[in-house]
Amino acid sequence: MGKTLRFGAETNRDRPKTKVFGIGGAGRNILSSLMDDQSVTNMSFCEVGEKKRFNNCSFININKKEIRDSYDSMMNIGNSYSNLSEEKINRSTEKGDLFYILSGLGGETGSWTTPIFSKKASKQGFTMVFVAMPFRNEGGSRYRLAKESKEKISKNCDVLAVFENSRLLKMSPHLPMTKAFDVMNSIIMLPITDFNAVMTRGDISSLQEFCKGVDEFRIGAGYGKGRKRGKRASKEAYRSPWLDEPEKYETILTVVTSGQGSAELEAEDALEVIRRRSPNANIMWGLRKDPNLGERTRVTLLAAI
Repeated sequence: MGKTLRFGAETNRDRPKTKVFGIGGAGRNILSSLMDDQSVTNMSFCEVGEKKRFNNCSFININKKEIRDSYDSMMNIGNSYSNLSEEKINRSTEKGDLFYILSGLGGETGSWTTPIFSKKASKQGFTMVFVAMPFRNEGGSRYRLAKESKEKISKNCDVLAVFENSRLLKMSPHLPMTKAFDVMNSIIMLPITDFNAVMTRGDISSLQEFCKGVDEFRIGAGYGKGRKRGKRASKEAYRSPWLDEPEKYETILTVVTSGQGSAELEAEDALEVIRRRSPNANIMWGLRKDPNLGERTRVTLLAAI
């Protein structure tokens, strides 16, 4: 059995300075949903692209040719920059402790820009990158670019969580694709809101050490209600379309969010399921309370083989 460690605190003191970047169309769609969530605090938001879409967050205008040149060279991190887009990225990631980078890979903006942001951000603080991969039938060149970009990102961040678009069909086979993408965006938001609510500056070094050597995480999220709702939530989280072969997972980050009830007991019930489903995994977990959940419990987990 792997080790089980706890991180986070319920107090609002010593929270990290958090920056969220939505890159390209897909990344900015997730960013928009996140900005609409009234429970989100202690975050600054920034959209990244060629044209500004939102009025309530900052904006980084990038030049595609400059970004392509930087992507090919994977930019020179240092005191000098080869172009203006690099300089903007460097400035935007200064003075941060925790970075969330949201993107869809396959298109030029997301594929070229996301590795550059993750490389710079990881020099400053704990960096979590959430990317959607295109459908395999969208075109060979698009998928190859996404795969190449994903490999670059994985070398320059602490957590890379990957969402295969093809698995949306498994999750919502009867939903129109636009609605299915809305569901996926709402799921991607959960680890951002949950981790941000419990993480402290003091957790960063231990989380970085815990995640070292992991190339790719997959996400699961579930809700439970009624008796043993912590167990119910964990079981539903493991039914995520992005999780399979749970017995092979070796590294798991999870947050248990409790509404009304005994949070500690619900967390223990949730962890019991995780330990049983993934017996060899090292687990790092946090606990938060959210009265808005009412009589429900939520389990959000990031799992890696």
